[in-house]
Amino acid sequence: MRATFPYMGNIHITFGGMFRALGIEPIVPPAPNRETITRGVLHSPEQMCIPFKYTLGNMIRALEMGADTLIYSGGTWSCRFGYYGRLQPDILNDMGFKFRTIVLSLNSWTEIFREILRLSNGNLPRMAGRVARAARIAWLKSSTVDQVELLSRRHRPLEQEPGAASRAYRAALQQIDETDSIRGLVALRRKIDESFRAIPSKPDRKVLRLRIVGESFCLLEPVVNFNVLERLGNLGAWADPFLTTHHWLGFHGFRIGEAARQRLMKKARRYWRYNTGGEDENAVAYTIQAADLGYDGVLHLHPFGCMPGTVVGPTLQQVSRDYGIPMLDISLDEHTSESGFQTRLEAFVSVLEKKRKR
Repeated sequence: MRATFPYMGNIHITFGGMFRALGIEPIVPPAPNRETITRGVLHSPEQMCIPFKYTLGNMIRALEMGADTLIYSGGTWSCRFGYYGRLQPDILNDMGFKFRTIVLSLNSWTEIFREILRLSNGNLPRMAGRVARAARIAWLKSSTVDQVELLSRRHRPLEQEPGAASRAYRAALQQIDETDSIRGLVALRRKIDESFRAIPSKPDRKVLRLRIVGESFCLLEPVVNFNVLERLGNLGAWADPFLTTHHWLGFHGFRIGEAARQRLMKKARRYWRYNTGGEDENAVAYTIQAADLGYDGVLHLHPFGCMPGTVVGPTLQQVSRDYGIPMLDISLDEHTSESGFQTRLEAFVSVLEKKRKR
C-alpha cells in the first residue's frame, strides 16, 4: 500500500511517521510550488477555492510518483473541504489515474481496521501493537513540530542574526521527519529546545503581538500565505495563529479542547450566532480573545471566493471597532501578488507601531 494525503503545512511529518509505523509506504509529494497550483487550477472548476486547487495539484503529483491510495479527512459540514475526498477522486478518475480512496469519517473505520489487519498478516496482537506504536509516534512528532513552530515564532523577532531562527526551525523539522523511534523523539525534544535557546537574542526589544485568524489551510500552508509567520517575525512581531497542525489534528480527530473552545465561542454569540462553514465562528471568537489578551492587531486570511470568510468580514470589522483592535483582511488565490502581500504587511505593522507609541 502506497498512500498519500493532502499536503498542508507540516502535517506530512506526522502522517509519514504514522504510516511507516503501520507498515504503509507514505508517498509525500514535493512541497507545493507554482507547478502544483498551475496543475491544480488547470483541472479544477473555476470557482473553487485555493485550498482545493493546491491539494488537487499535490494529489496529481503524488499519483505520478506511484501512490495507489488517497486518504482524505471528510464529512458533511458546510465547508467544501469536507467534500474534497469525493470531488477530487472524480476529477482524478476522469484524468485516467487508477487508485483507491479512503475518506476518514465515522463510516470508514471498518475499512481502516481491515486494511491494518491485512498489513499485520491477520495477527490481531501484532496489529494492536502496531496501532499503539503508530499513535505514540504520531503524537510525539505532531507535538514536537508544534513546539518547534512556537519556538521559531518566539525567537525570530528577537534574534540578533537575521535568519538564525529560521535555520534552526528547518533543521529541527528535518530531524523530526527522519526520526521514527519513540526514544529518539523524546530525546529530540530536549535537543531542539536547547538549539533555540542558543540563538543570540535581544531580550529587551519590544515586539508587537499579532493574532492570525481565518481559514485553516490558508493559515497552515506557508506556500499559500507566502510564509506569513516568518515575514511578520522578520518585521519584529510575534505572530500567533489561532490554529496549528497539531491542534487541527487533535480537534478534528479527537475533539481535544472542545470544551474550552465552546466556552470561547460563547463570547462570539453577540456577533455570530452559529457556524455557517469554515472558520467564520472561530475568527470572531479568537479576535475577541486577542483583544482581551492585549494583542496589538489581528490578521484575517481566507481564500478568495470563500463564502464563510467573505461573509464574516463585516462582522470582524465591527468587532475590531468595538474592541479597539486593528485588523487587516487579506484574501488569497493563485493571482495574489507576493510583493503586494509584503507591502500590506509592512504598512499594517507600521500602523501598529505608531499606535503603540501613541
